[in-house]
Amino acid sequence: MADDAAQSSTVNVQAELTPQVFEMLKELAQRRGLDANTVLQQAITTEKLLSDNVGVNDEVLIRKPDASYSRVLFDRKA
Repeated sequence: MADDAAQSSTVNVQAELTPQVFEMLKELAQRRGLDANTVLQQAITTEKLLSDNVGVNDEVLIRKPDASYSRVLFDRKA
């Protein structure tokens, strides 16, 4: 399978995080039952999706199960 081959080839990366961001990473990993590496991969993938699709004046809406919406604004530069 192509996905398995892509995932087996990895690159080691070192990142410097503030203590607050590191705590957020650990909390997300624990909440999702995942390791920190997987959470970082998901965050990068999500940021890429947003970067490719959210413009300077765009908004992202989150529809909740009760049919209410939350609006998310990002500080995107042109």
